[in-house]
Amino acid sequence: KILMSLDFENSFTEFCRTNNFEINNKQLEVVKFLKSFFYPQKTITDFLLRKEKKCFYLYGSVGVGKTMIAQHIYEQLDIKKIKVHFNEFMISFHDFRHKRKGGNAIAQFVKNLKKNNDFLYIDEFQVTNIVDAMILGKLFEMIFIENIKILITTNTRLKNLYKDGLQRDQFIPFINLIEKNSIQKELFLEHDYRSQMQNNNQRIYYPLNERTLFNINQNF
Repeated sequence: KILMSLDFENSFTEFCRTNNFEINNKQLEVVKFLKSFFYPQKTITDFLLRKEKKCFYLYGSVGVGKTMIAQHIYEQLDIKKIKVHFNEFMISFHDFRHKRKGGNAIAQFVKNLKKNNDFLYIDEFQVTNIVDAMILGKLFEMIFIENIKILITTNTRLKNLYKDGLQRDQFIPFINLIEKNSIQKELFLEHDYRSQMQNNNQRIYYPLNERTLFNINQNF
């Protein structure tokens, strides 16, 4: 359990100053929401109804700072935790299920996850294939049962996940599950910091020779 509240706002502001980043109010607003997620101000009614959310779903377009914020918060937390890319997370589950013949692979996978982690940060969440789509509902249901907190960063609004995918109607229960158990927050900025940085660099290299290869390596 998290025993003491961390001052996420001040630590993030200091992080931005140290790295010469703009201190953006919309990013700070997300940081405040994350603080309330990890350290909810509970009322008696909340205790009785068990309203505490177990998932924070942070979405927004590329380059607005979602991963930067999530990574900073992740590093501040002194708890049992794991950070994983969504594709890596699903590959690890499929490998586990393949090696484990019979039994409830989902339940055992999550129990193993819980042994070492109270918090799971999944980056770049994006459902693109039917196999993952059919599994995620049961997988996340078990994660919530095991009381593992989750932070998700993604470019996709929750209701648009797996949009137009095969048998999407069978994926809707997962969306409903996340909606019921999560705080959803969009990070919207006028400017894409990633593309601003790219504009200062050459992005087209021609012809293909040793000199252009050297220039590519310098930038990357």
